[in-house]
Amino acid sequence: MSKSSSLNREQLENLALQGMCFADDNVGEPFGIKDVSERLGISYSYFYHNFVAVMGEPFWHYVKRHRLELAAGLLRHSGYNISEIAEMCGYATIAALSKAFKQHFSVSPMQFKKIAVLPNEKRTLDITETITHVTGNTPLSNFFTYDRCEKIVLPETILYYSLISRGSDPIGAMVARMTHFVSIFQKTRTLYDLQDSRIITGTLDSIPVTDYEKLSMYAGLAIPASALKAHTQLNTTFPGFLYKRIPGGAYLKLPVPMDFATAGLPMYEFITRCCMEGIFKMSGNHFFISLSTTNYCEIYIPLLRKHY
Repeated sequence: MSKSSSLNREQLENLALQGMCFADDNVGEPFGIKDVSERLGISYSYFYHNFVAVMGEPFWHYVKRHRLELAAGLLRHSGYNISEIAEMCGYATIAALSKAFKQHFSVSPMQFKKIAVLPNEKRTLDITETITHVTGNTPLSNFFTYDRCEKIVLPETILYYSLISRGSDPIGAMVARMTHFVSIFQKTRTLYDLQDSRIITGTLDSIPVTDYEKLSMYAGLAIPASALKAHTQLNTTFPGFLYKRIPGGAYLKLPVPMDFATAGLPMYEFITRCCMEGIFKMSGNHFFISLSTTNYCEIYIPLLRKHY
């Protein structure tokens, strides 16, 4: 009997999510479906069909879409040139990225950079405003100013995470279910005495580009990569956790006296405004919120080194 024939629905879904996690964690590297299926210990055919059944799109379609959406996010918020972005997103040449980009978005990368407000961006922000009841004019936005930021250097970390939402209403599910996931990771951190870890939340996607319904929101435990004993313990005890690498380097740290749901909308508007005005540029799409207490959190924004 094959491994796949003995798996239940939850295990099969986890295999698909692990495939998605692998694609996200290796977005700039060359790999094929066979590499992923062998890593998961199932056949090429079974992984292919299971991924479609769980995720609603073929694996390689997801990989291509995810790479192009991340490239679009880097065009919007980073200081990299098109050649650097192509390499970071798994394209060997500028021509290869430009051709795929235009086929997907119907405009060239340079034309895309000139679009002031993207359709998906406006829709996602409007939905988020409705769910969180926060608007850009709220006094809370006064906390999102560059002079309140601290420039720091973070080590490379490994994020052990669970996807909070994957479906029709990702932000709504995130708000509704976050307490449950935070409780899980608080218990994990206490059990293994992980004092240097952070409970964080964010998205695998590029917010201004990805369709709202396809956003993958996560909660997880970020642990310095150097904490080898902790990683051994977690991999042994909780092999079902998804994981990804979060690059070390320069970050902006912005403390805000509010919960993560309230912070999300003004955070994004702050990042977009600062990047467009050239106050800073991001080194990647991996900004996140660190959850400290119920009414206090910290925003971490990866910073291009020359802006540090």
